Amino acid sequence: MDLRFPDDVEAFRTEIRTQIADLMADADAHADPADLTGLAEDFERRLLRTAGDRGWLALHWPTEAGGTGRSLAHRAAFGREAAALDAPLVDTAVTLAGAPILRYGSPDQHAALLGPMVRGEVVGAIGYTEAQAGSDLSAIATTATRTPVDDPDAPWTIDGEKVLVTGAHKADWILIVARTDPDPAAAPRKAMSMFVVPLATPGVTVTRVRTANDWTLGTVHFEGVEVPADALLGEVGRGFAQMAAALADERSGFFWVGWAEQRLADLVDHVMAVGTDALALPAAVARDRLARCVTDVALARALALRVVDAQARGGDATVAASLSKVFVTETLQRLAATGVALLGPAGLLTAPLFGPVPADAPLRGRFAYDTVERLHPTLSVGANEIQRDTIATRGLGLPPG
Repeated sequence: MDLRFPDDVEAFRTEIRTQIADLMADADAHADPADLTGLAEDFERRLLRTAGDRGWLALHWPTEAGGTGRSLAHRAAFGREAAALDAPLVDTAVTLAGAPILRYGSPDQHAALLGPMVRGEVVGAIGYTEAQAGSDLSAIATTATRTPVDDPDAPWTIDGEKVLVTGAHKADWILIVARTDPDPAAAPRKAMSMFVVPLATPGVTVTRVRTANDWTLGTVHFEGVEVPADALLGEVGRGFAQMAAALADERSGFFWVGWAEQRLADLVDHVMAVGTDALALPAAVARDRLARCVTDVALARALALRVVDAQARGGDATVAASLSKVFVTETLQRLAATGVALLGPAGLLTAPLFGPVPADAPLRGRFAYDTVERLHPTLSVGANEIQRDTIATRGLGLPPG
């Protein structure tokens, strides 16, 4: 399999990388370690609007939806470069919620939501996970009710709590799934519906919760939150299926490959600069560890390109996306461990993504930071254990465990 993008996409990737690097040139002056991006909200919003102006946020969307009609490979190339440069253009509203809104939204919802998303005017969030519904999203307990039940124009009242929400403190709205069938005997996967809820709605509160790397996730509490009928996205009772489709689209992200390729390049450049004698491991061991990383990153890229190809052909990319997600996210963990092992005690010094860095922290303390950080992608958008179940049952035809 060719591990390169087509020539036109490769030219686009090179152009995009230069432009993003220019936009990120003064990022250290806008650091916010409490945000997952490592950057202040005003800087992120300016960058989002610039990206929107340049048509980057919905590259693969049709022109009638505000996109540029480019290929999925163009989207993958953009995601790769945004991640490699740590630009806050990965978890955009389009990335998180674009697929379900584009696919299931009404014409009025398209008119209200898609334009601001494509132009980079809004920050979105997704709230699927709950305290008792992590990997098992069929256990979602948040409810949405309306009176009378059969009145399609009646407002909805939402009660419940979503946890581990990325960027909730700065988002304009959140896409959630709630239980809309009050019958306790109803099949969970047919009892849920999807909603778009502005976070400024009365009754919504957001609490920030510190993570191990000092940035925060959000807990979003809904108490008697009344939203209009048109907050419903798609069909009543189809929320679980819509959520599954949205997660599959996000799971195919090429940005993981961007992080992996950049960390590998950083590590190889460092070893070339200092020589193997300056490393904390014997030269033969260091070469072996690096060779493993090079092989892993190449395989991760191949698996991600397979997903892009399957999606472009309109096929079912579920198993390919699960394979890609598991392998590349665990490759990121191995890269972090290898970096720390090669750098020795100094490799344990960490620093935020942006801002001042300890003078004695090699490679900006990135490998120590990633040792903690790369646990995150193995759990998000469907834990890797769940992805392995998908690979086993749908990919290999094995009976459910």
